[in-house]
Amino acid sequence: MLPRGALVVLILAGFLPLPVLAGAVPGEAEVKAAFVFNFIKFVEWPSSAFHSPEDPILLSVLGNDPNGAALASLDGKKVSGRRVVVRKVPVLAGLERCHVLFVGASEKKALAPVLLAAQGWPVLTVADIEGFAGRGGTIGFIRQDDRIGFEISEEAARKVGLKVDAKLLYLGKSVRGSQGGER
Repeated sequence: MLPRGALVVLILAGFLPLPVLAGAVPGEAEVKAAFVFNFIKFVEWPSSAFHSPEDPILLSVLGNDPNGAALASLDGKKVSGRRVVVRKVPVLAGLERCHVLFVGASEKKALAPVLLAAQGWPVLTVADIEGFAGRGGTIGFIRQDDRIGFEISEEAARKVGLKVDAKLLYLGKSVRGSQGGER
């Protein structure tokens, strides 16, 4: 559960969609899915990432993760005129080019090969793995007391050709450079 104060911050920042606000307090997985949806809104991909203006934004969920069902609820939503298409990728061998790669907690030990496999694509990498942004990923969820936050590596985004809106950079904890290795 997210504390009421954190919900107010997310509302003011435009990070929670109105349907979430109309119901009960969302669970952690729903909040993380709302974050991912809004990350997509605040990231710009190079034109070469899409074949046409109608191409969808492909969100791949790699591995087994308790957030998978909540992320699947993003399927069909629209961002900047593009439909979001969510697909489950159970193992790294099944990973294909995508625009957003959510790395499930089950892939924590295989993080280096995952990031290597996505290297060279204009892909926003997101994970619920501690230290993810410091190890070469773009955005990693973190816990701050009893709140959900995120750390972000603008450097990782820039390396793959993504532009991150200043609003998103302001809301996240900035991580510079790659700390490498497993923790």
